[in-house]
Amino acid sequence: MRFGIKTGANEFFYLDEESLREWKIEKEFLKPVIKSPRECKSILIKPEDLKFKIFMCHKDKKDLKSTNALKYIEWGEKQGFHKRPSCRGRPRWWDLNEIKSPIISKRFVDVVFSYFWNKFDFIVGDTFFVIDSKDEKYNHELALFLNSTVGSFLTEIEGRKSMGEGVLLIYGPEITNILVIKQNAMRNLKEQNTLLFERHSKAIFEELGINPARPIREQKPSPLPDRKALDDIVFDILGLTEDERNEVYWAVCELVKNRLEKARSV
Repeated sequence: MRFGIKTGANEFFYLDEESLREWKIEKEFLKPVIKSPRECKSILIKPEDLKFKIFMCHKDKKDLKSTNALKYIEWGEKQGFHKRPSCRGRPRWWDLNEIKSPIISKRFVDVVFSYFWNKFDFIVGDTFFVIDSKDEKYNHELALFLNSTVGSFLTEIEGRKSMGEGVLLIYGPEITNILVIKQNAMRNLKEQNTLLFERHSKAIFEELGINPARPIREQKPSPLPDRKALDDIVFDILGLTEDERNEVYWAVCELVKNRLEKARSV
């Protein structure tokens, strides 16, 4: 688990469509990047949702003669980007490490719980933490577990609740504290249908069929079908009874509702 890429000069390294048209930088020096959770509409990160490219050049200036990439680097130096602390510490100030990972955690959670699945191996910006299983063959199963309602419950338990507006802060130390099921048990998740990853993520109350405006425990949880299918596998692994499964649904909704109400009362 570690931070996404720290550029030291986001206004240089991240290029939107207008900047791409202006500079016409060669495609070999541009990579898709996940810059903000606002781009992540579903658990699966989709290419069409990404709005930026990141300047990614591992060559010396002498190897960049007659390229627009060199012109861009020289423009950056005129702006003083190379003098910034994070940039000047690199042998080539414009040369970034490529940080990628199959599982991505946002740092701030409101009512939508998602650990994003980076199926297409995009570079990840520093508004996220990147997560790898110790055994990479279990990464997909780990992503499924973290996106189950048990995963959301544990995230709510471990996250810091000191942020404004009721936002949950989930940083590196909190992420590493989240309990996960053993790897041999994760095999049961392998064949789980991943339609849950494809659709737009919804607020936890909508995911679980709970109306937060009414008393939570007076309602029978009615999770969305794809969520229920995933949750049932996790619940089966944990050996939970029907009453205990409802307890998980009620508890996570109560915790989120209490977090939001406490923030409004301050």
